[in-house]
Amino acid sequence: MSALDAMLGASIVTVLPPNIIARRDDKHGSLLGDVMRRLSSDSDGEIVATVRAVRRLLESEGVGVHELVDHIEGNGGGFDEAVAKQIYDAAYSRGYARGTQDAENKQHGARDFLRTDGKPEWDEVALFLQRNKHWLDSKHHQFVDDMCGRTVWGREPTEKQHRYLHSLFFQLGGKIT
Repeated sequence: MSALDAMLGASIVTVLPPNIIARRDDKHGSLLGDVMRRLSSDSDGEIVATVRAVRRLLESEGVGVHELVDHIEGNGGGFDEAVAKQIYDAAYSRGYARGTQDAENKQHGARDFLRTDGKPEWDEVALFLQRNKHWLDSKHHQFVDDMCGRTVWGREPTEKQHRYLHSLFFQLGGKIT
């Protein structure tokens, strides 16, 4: 869990149970929201039935109309300006760090990973990939770790492993000319 997730979890006080106020999927709203939408009916009978359905739903979760009103008046159990600023600052810092890392990754060019004979230094490429493997699909992580393990023993990868290693390097924006 990230610091932002922890901050969000600690700062939001939900009055109503999440299982009745959270969206169920892309097509359906929350259980409570779907029931309350029926209040827009022109039929008095349906409106009365909807109010009773809302009360039954709330009571089944151990809450009442007063908690519903508290939830609505409290911005859905939300947070105040100070907490909103903390969340914004944390998200901004995380986004800035990622943007900085992206820019640094794109700055690596041909001179960074070449030996004196002009060929790429495979162990530098492997270590670069390991530092940035969180940007790669998880299916590549074991291979990258294995290649970095080879650097300790000075074992040169096979030709096929070289190609795979460099293809991952190119995916992260590295350039070898």
